Amino acid sequence: MFVYTPEAVRAETRYRQDRIRRDFLRPFWFQRGRKPEPPRPCAPELRARPAM
Repeated sequence: MFVYTPEAVRAETRYRQDRIRRDFLRPFWFQRGRKPEPPRPCAPELRARPAM
């Protein structure tokens, strides 16, 4: 008879879920591209004012 601790069961579940997730990931060339970040404002009046 095998005795499984709750930690061992949780670890096994986590491992199997991670394995399934990895197996069904799209290849990197099918991944959605990230949206480009809009340029940060660089005008002096939009920047934080220096402390006096």
